[in-house]
Order: sequence, then structure tokens, then C-alpha cells
Amino acid sequence: MRRFAGALLFGLGVLSVVAAAALAWLVVPALKRVPFDMKPPDVVVNAPDATFVSARVLSDGTPKVAVERGTLRNTTGIKPGYKDAAALDGKLAGNTLIWNVYQATDWVDQQVPISRAESRIALDRVSGAAVAWKGQCYNDVKVDKQDTTICQPGSITFTGQLYLFPFGTEKKTYQYFDGTLRRSLPMAYRGTEKVAGLRTYRFEQIVPRQDLAADDETVAGLLGFLAPKAKTATMSYQASRTLWVEPMTGAIVAYREQQHRELTPDTGAAIPILDATFQYDKATADTIVDQARDGRSQLLLYGRYLPIGLLLAGILAAVAGLMVLRRAPRPVAPAPEPEPSAVPQG
Repeated sequence: MRRFAGALLFGLGVLSVVAAAALAWLVVPALKRVPFDMKPPDVVVNAPDATFVSARVLSDGTPKVAVERGTLRNTTGIKPGYKDAAALDGKLAGNTLIWNVYQATDWVDQQVPISRAESRIALDRVSGAAVAWKGQCYNDVKVDKQDTTICQPGSITFTGQLYLFPFGTEKKTYQYFDGTLRRSLPMAYRGTEKVAGLRTYRFEQIVPRQDLAADDETVAGLLGFLAPKAKTATMSYQASRTLWVEPMTGAIVAYREQQHRELTPDTGAAIPILDATFQYDKATADTIVDQARDGRSQLLLYGRYLPIGLLLAGILAAVAGLMVLRRAPRPVAPAPEPEPSAVPQG
């Protein structure tokens, strides 16, 4: 009986060690990949007391372009592109998400649309960074009249981080995409801070003041309303971003972006056409924090606590099984039967 118990303990111990290894090498890597069927929540950022340009048509049909002041709200919605992802081949197959992204910016106080945009992007499932894909595109959608334009593949090249940071985010500088300049710029690690009880890494990106390329039609339209005496103008742009990232999941749990744009006509003073500081609204912040907390708990459970527990339990069970086996009495071989005595012949 002892031998059976010892063998059982030893077998359970080995099985526990194997299970711990399976969790660490098979289950956890699967958890560190964004699922194809994950539908990200809508992300809403607000900029109260912002300065911005509004172009609209009044009730009498008169167009109006003016610098306004109020609350801006930008909403980003994401719809996974399952069919596009399934059609990928080569290195992208199975490793890449395709997201259809829709963005809307509105003047909250007057319920007036400011801008609309759509894009398609390919993201690595582990690093969260944009990857080269021929279908990526970007399209500014007109809000003042019916728009038949489409998101033309190849119209933009996304690079760096946009909506996600890597699983296991490091304390280093990443490349983060600037949608205005349409290129990635360094975003540096600046410290560790708590956000809603979660330990996060704070990253900062500074976009220095620089001229923006603007088409003649846009500049002429702005000058006609904002500086009618001017003939030409330049546009400038500068920004700063601060992101708080939960490092285990790569979730951006807090966000602040400051943008400033100016129109500088060839006569008169520069005109601020955008001066705004955007941050998550409460619903967005609560949702992303909850998701990050759940994801972190799963990674800790399956990547640390269960493997360590199973490994320790397995070692103890195996050692106990060996000790029981060593102490178990060995079976005694039966004594040989005595040979029959020879009977003397008379």
C-alpha cells in the first residue's frame, strides 16, 4: 500500500511540474497576444475651454468660418477587420490585427461637427506597433457636404505605437505616431506613477514648433474669413503628449495631449486656430482601467502564481513520494520448499 501511495505522490508531483511548465510556456504567451475578436471600447477625450476654428453653414445658407471657444470632444471607434486579417499571408498571417478606425471631433456646446476621419491600420498582436501593410489608409471626411471619397489603400504609412503599447512595456523610449505630421516621433519613459491604484509607466513626447504643409485651398479659405487683407500665410504646429501605461498589458490607462496651431498671415498678428488640451472622459478612463486591471490579474495568475504554486507543490509531492517509496518494506521472497528426503530402499 505504501509503495502505491508513494508512486501516486511522485506521479502527481511530476504532473504538477509539467502543468507549471505548460502554463509558463504555452498559456501565458497566448494571453500576451491581442485576440482577433477583441472589440476595443470607444475612446472619448475632451478638451474644455479650447480655442478652435469652426466652419459651418448657418440656417440662412451663409457659410461661416470663425475662431470659437468651447469644449471639444474627440471620439475614436474601432471595428476589427476580421476578413482582412484572415486574408493576410507570410509573416503577417496569424500575428496581425486589422483595425478600421473612425474619428469624430465635435463642438460640444453647440453640437456642431468639426471634423471626421477614417483609417485602416495593421497592428502587431504582441508589440501593439503598426506594421507595414499595403491596405493601410487615411481619409479626412468632409462634414459640411456629402462626401463620396474613400479610404484609399496606400494613402498613409503608419509606424510606431498608436493605440497600444507592448505586453511587458519597458522603461525605454518608443516611437509614437503623430497624426498631424503623419510620422512617428520619440516618446520617452519619464517615471513610474500610480493611476487608480495601478502601477504605470509615464511616457512623454514633445513635438517642437514647426511649419505645417497646407494646401492652397485650405489656406485661402481661412484667410478669406480670418484675415481678409492678407494674401498668403503659413501654418505652424506644436504638441506634447503624456501617456500612463500599465506595463504588463500595455494598456494606456491615462492620456493627456496638448495641441497648438497658428495661422500666420503676411499681414497682421498670428491667429490661434487650435489651442486645446485633451484628456480621457471618466467613462473611458474607468473602462480602460478596469480592463487593464483584469488583464494584469490574469497574467499574474497564469504567469506567476499558478506556475509557482504548481511547481512547489509538484516538487514537494515528488520528494514525498520518493521518501515513501524508500521507506516502504520490500516484498519478501517466499522461502523455498524443503526437498523431500530420500526413502531408503530395502
